[in-house]
Amino acid sequence: MLNVQEREERKKTIGASEIHKLLNFDSTECQELWELKIGLRDYENLDNDSIDAGNILEEDGLNYYAESNNCELILNERIANKDVPQIVCSYDAREKETLIPVENKIIKESTFEKWKRKKKGNCEYLGEYYTIPTSYYCQLQIQIDKSDTEYGVLNVNTLTNDEVENPILVEITDIHNKQLKFYRDNECIDELKKRARYFANCMKYKKRPSELEYIEKEF
Repeated sequence: MLNVQEREERKKTIGASEIHKLLNFDSTECQELWELKIGLRDYENLDNDSIDAGNILEEDGLNYYAESNNCELILNERIANKDVPQIVCSYDAREKETLIPVENKIIKESTFEKWKRKKKGNCEYLGEYYTIPTSYYCQLQIQIDKSDTEYGVLNVNTLTNDEVENPILVEITDIHNKQLKFYRDNECIDELKKRARYFANCMKYKKRPSELEYIEKEF
């Protein structure tokens, strides 16, 4: 949950976790994000079992990653992008030696199974193909760009329905943990940064973003 100061800071920037909303400036989620940034809308605190489980188990998930990879993690950094300073990455963690970003997620087993593909997706895990949500993919690409690494990791910890309801009793093991590696996608990164520049301009001048205007201006 964001405190008052964090909310005010986020109104001035574009978070890596928000940047997927800029893929279509005419979409409802992008329009609502712009309204939020210029003060026409307030932040809403989301609250459900999966979010609660994520808050409770995030540290355990990252500890499991560090132990299984024999590495030390830097936790909870907030760093602006060097090319587009309005973009800010709030990292769950980065490997201390390599700076590889590690985004930690707690999800249901059933959700993870829905990511599985028979043909090629956007990542592989244990020889099988998976396609993660666009929001996660874009977030990781921006983190990879800021860290200047060739890949990042989505550290997924899957829970049964019973475990989601009682996360305090869960101990993260190899049964839960799936470490999905995502490689740098320069085409995606460049497009996201161009879109962020345009959106930041719309924030500054309180001008509603438009997909047509963005395309015509080649921002």
